[in-house]
Amino acid sequence: MINQQNIFDENLINIRKKRIINKFPSFLHSLAINDLKERLVEIGDEFLETLVVGPFAKHWAHNISQKKTSTIDDNEFLKIIPSSKDFIISALHLHSVNDPISKLVQMRFGLKKAGIFMGYAFGERSLFELRKSLEYAELKNFGGISPRVHPMIDTPTYGSLLSRSGFKFCVTDKLHFEIEYQDPWDLIIDLKSIGETNCLIKRSKRTLTKIFLNDVLNFYKNNFSSSKIHNSYIATFDIICLTGWETKPKSFV
Repeated sequence: MINQQNIFDENLINIRKKRIINKFPSFLHSLAINDLKERLVEIGDEFLETLVVGPFAKHWAHNISQKKTSTIDDNEFLKIIPSSKDFIISALHLHSVNDPISKLVQMRFGLKKAGIFMGYAFGERSLFELRKSLEYAELKNFGGISPRVHPMIDTPTYGSLLSRSGFKFCVTDKLHFEIEYQDPWDLIIDLKSIGETNCLIKRSKRTLTKIFLNDVLNFYKNNFSSSKIHNSYIATFDIICLTGWETKPKSFV
């Protein structure tokens, strides 16, 4: 039975992630990783026990300089020993789980006293242009709209999820990117490369015809061209950073 919380087909998500797990993920992950590294410099601590959670956890762990870093995939139940980690990172995956509060609570339980959690997730207006292009093609070809882009959570809602999960001194902020693509099809290839294509339970099962795809791409090109670079097109990505402590952090003592 599917309850109201379950909007993602997690089996399909796992299948798609496993297909590309050993490939170098898109630059979109690099944007989040670079931001994380800058924040770690500001924090100034070298964490003794770090855990990275998510399908691309190994790639993230390889690119951050922490002494003892372990990784786990994004399973329904996270195998984290309670109160065992100083620092837990959620690596750009909370936006596509059915019960983000459950995941956040499990990660909080894994933190030691005064441990810190930082998570990254797509949100806000991510893929706004692609969403509008797909809606246009759906209306033109089928007379109605079916969900083809995952719903996005805004920054305040992520903050509420952190608080409801029991974290203290919660902070959420947004990284906004407008990426230039020479062709909207390159955007779709990037999304496939990180397993971010449509995995909604209520996704349309219609076959995407050449006519439908041409309508999507033409609408995109006609409406979302870049004002900076000739013959290029904008794709919006908002990456939300979530920060919370298990208890009062040292700097507040």
